[in-house]
Amino acid sequence: MAKKAIKIDSNLLFLIHLPHFIRYLFSWEILPFLIVFSLTFLFLPFSTLVFFFLQLIVLMMVYKLAFDVLVDIAKGNMKPTVKHNYLVTNAVAVKVAMFAVLIEATLMWLKKDGFDDVYRYNFIILSTFITPAVYMSLAITNSMLHALNPINLFKIIKTSYISYLLFVVFWIASIFLHENIINPFLLHYFPVFINGIVSGFIEYSFLLINFQIMGYMIFQNRVEFNLDLITGFNKIDSGFITLEEPEINPYHQRIQNLLAEDEHQLALSMAIELKDKGDDSPELMHLYRKALQKKMHKPNNQEIADKVHWRISKNQLKKAFDIVTGHLDAEKEFKEKSAGDINRLVVHAIEINKTEYVAQLVKDFDIKHPNHPDIVINYFLLAKVIYRVRSERGKSKKIIENIISKYPYDVHIEEIKAWYKGIKLISNNSRNL
Repeated sequence: MAKKAIKIDSNLLFLIHLPHFIRYLFSWEILPFLIVFSLTFLFLPFSTLVFFFLQLIVLMMVYKLAFDVLVDIAKGNMKPTVKHNYLVTNAVAVKVAMFAVLIEATLMWLKKDGFDDVYRYNFIILSTFITPAVYMSLAITNSMLHALNPINLFKIIKTSYISYLLFVVFWIASIFLHENIINPFLLHYFPVFINGIVSGFIEYSFLLINFQIMGYMIFQNRVEFNLDLITGFNKIDSGFITLEEPEINPYHQRIQNLLAEDEHQLALSMAIELKDKGDDSPELMHLYRKALQKKMHKPNNQEIADKVHWRISKNQLKKAFDIVTGHLDAEKEFKEKSAGDINRLVVHAIEINKTEYVAQLVKDFDIKHPNHPDIVINYFLLAKVIYRVRSERGKSKKIIENIISKYPYDVHIEEIKAWYKGIKLISNNSRNL
């Protein structure tokens, strides 16, 4: 049966949704990135210089992915189908580095000018506290100036309030856990490059979790942040984030495909069979009613012609021909939507040896479509089909004589004359024998 769509209630605190944030990392859309990024530590034993440059590139890629995740979730997408968000440029990692350099430069200045340690510690606490707000602002504006504006930072912090305070604690705790517990443990039991791979994977995972949470907090306060006024963000009234789209039951999907293919009888039979097996879902009932309506509906010629023309445009000649012959077998006249459809149908009829329909298809073609370039070739094909029946050969010759007389300059006329000359020669030889 189809799964129900899972929705995340954005009114709840981010801590409630931590299990989802963790599952997000182990999806096939995210996990390969984390593995590849962490595997760069394999180069550490071979070349420190190569490893250093690789790490710079990887860090840029990790931060770009993290910001893409942040923006995705801020837009209301908590599924791990991360797209390249052009709202955040590839240079975002450079801006993050600029912010880090600014912090370090300020600390060096405080130390150089002889400020007490208490000032430096207070600055570290302040910078740590505002860093998430800087990243959140940078993600939705892509502007470093906007991100460093104290007024904007105050608005983000004030709007999120309790969530923001708890997140800062979570942010610091994840850094402390990685730096002071996980890293020393791994370094004690594993070689340096193995430690690097595992530690890198955990570090990048923590980073993505933290950026997911920041995106979630932005979504929670999207009205206060006026996100619908920012390019790339659509107005979302619902307080729920769709985590997973409903999965289509494969049998229901098959019925839908059959209906799209005008196989309504087969679709109806399949729906009845599923009902008998106990499928009483609303989805199946809808498909059942749709199939029943299609079966009861008697399409007019215009609807038939539209379907045939669409099939021919998709090069689905068999399906198009079956629709036409079904219409003709019901003793109804077929009026094509496009004159060019007739030649395709006639050629197909000859190829599959269903020539009994050619006369009905070509009937009055020259009257319905005067001066159409297919007139000569269509009647020539009809004449060739008729000529196969000995008793109809006289009628075939009359058709040929008529088109030679009326359309002497047609591109096919020399071929027709040669064919006509050939059958006359064969006919004369037969009489002489």
